[in-house]
Amino acid sequence: MIYQTIPISEDKSVSLTAYVHDDIHTCGTEKGRPAIIVLPGGAFSFLSPFEAEPVALTFLQKGFNTFVLRYTVGDDCRYPEVLIEVSSAIKMVRDKAAEWNINPQRVSLMGFSAGACLAGMSATQWNAHEISRALNTSPEYIRPDAAVIAYGCWDNSGTIWNDPAFVNPNASQFPKSCPPQLDLINYVGDHVCPLFIWHNQKDKYVPVRNCLMIAEKMCRLEIPVELHLYTEGEHGMSVANQLCYRDEENKRLIEDNPNVSMWVDMCTNWLNKVLCN
Repeated sequence: MIYQTIPISEDKSVSLTAYVHDDIHTCGTEKGRPAIIVLPGGAFSFLSPFEAEPVALTFLQKGFNTFVLRYTVGDDCRYPEVLIEVSSAIKMVRDKAAEWNINPQRVSLMGFSAGACLAGMSATQWNAHEISRALNTSPEYIRPDAAVIAYGCWDNSGTIWNDPAFVNPNASQFPKSCPPQLDLINYVGDHVCPLFIWHNQKDKYVPVRNCLMIAEKMCRLEIPVELHLYTEGEHGMSVANQLCYRDEENKRLIEDNPNVSMWVDMCTNWLNKVLCN
């Protein structure tokens, strides 16, 4: 297995960590393996370790080549730089597709919470001219082939910061400033890639209506979308297996809600099907 961390920015604060299978050409990988770029959450203030390597290792075991993007957080996080970072990761994976035995037409994003917002931003705004110009490439080259959205927000100003029930005081200034690019729902059109979405009904940080509004719009546009909504559980459950137990309380939460972990297999099946069409 190839395991390495590669700087994305000149100051090395942004990096991409690769978890790449040995090239043994198993059945179905003749054109390269599918790739997943993982975007951890953390309210744009930090990067959750429980939504980073545990996710990469879980989907590595499912046959994907996986990557974790450690993007800019805190006061330095702003648009368009943060979307350029995500797009740079997509470009790097495609640039190194032959070296890493990746099918360049099967590159997906998988984001959690704030990382899900970034995955959704890339899925809806990959065609923003300032992004492709910054990377000296075509917009199509940095378009994700699919995106997995785990408890992500699509309407930042309308359903987060204008609803006191969901305001997170620990979030960074980036979401607090409500940049229009974080109201992802306004950028949804025929250009958006297929989406796999999952959410918990009792999420205390992102209102469940966010996943419903995007799923409804995707259906009207007839773009492939799959939505799984779980009755129990909480925000931040990641892959809901032993790799992401934070403490005894979190372990009990995961064990008491076994249905949530089923999203991993459902997502694997969905990606394998939608990326082959």
